Amino acid sequence: MIELVHKIAKREGIGNILAEGTKAVSKKLGKGTERFAMHVKGLELPAYDSRAAKITGLAYVSSNRGGCHITAYIEGPTFIEMPFLIVEKGDVGDILQEIPETAKVVKDMEDAFAIFDAIGGCKFMGMVLTAEDWATLIANLTGWEFTASDFRRTGERIYNLERAFNVREGLTRADDALPKRLLEDPLPEGPAKGQVVNLEPLLDAYYKFRGWDKNGKPTSEKLKELGLDWVIKEIY
Repeated sequence: MIELVHKIAKREGIGNILAEGTKAVSKKLGKGTERFAMHVKGLELPAYDSRAAKITGLAYVSSNRGGCHITAYIEGPTFIEMPFLIVEKGDVGDILQEIPETAKVVKDMEDAFAIFDAIGGCKFMGMVLTAEDWATLIANLTGWEFTASDFRRTGERIYNLERAFNVREGLTRADDALPKRLLEDPLPEGPAKGQVVNLEPLLDAYYKFRGWDKNGKPTSEKLKELGLDWVIKEIY
């Protein structure tokens, strides 16, 4: 593995193709290798197996940049037994179950942490400060009138704008997909032995909470609500 890292960095031998990433490698090699390419939208998955924590699978596919664990940082309320104060409700329930209502937690976390990305905030601080606290900090730093409602709306605007960009470039519901191994191959051992992910009910609920259509496209009504009227002509 250490030798491969050097080969990838220097694009030597097999490292030249591996440097292109898992999706590109499997596409070039073919012969069923795509089943072993553990990525979403071309971004390799992190350490958390969604068969053992179903809500993480939704967070991977709904992330605008692919299989990222930090876009929503849903692992926080999933694995850390303390409330995440940045959202009004962060309980994800039984992590071995697909619970459609918990899709709103993913949506709310994504919106909140879109603000953190915009201001350079540490996402671990989502545990200890509320949206009201962050709004006050932003207001004091900028001199703007900025409320908790503004905080949430701004994050939602950012997230919808990112999604609209992806939609314009051709992204559809088909791209909001987990690797088939997570959907079809049961975990062979451990507390989640025998589990696979049923993503569709979670994704349906997520789109509904987002105000997107069944194909994952922000509706014109949602874009107008967020003051993004000018985006409509770009994706419709």
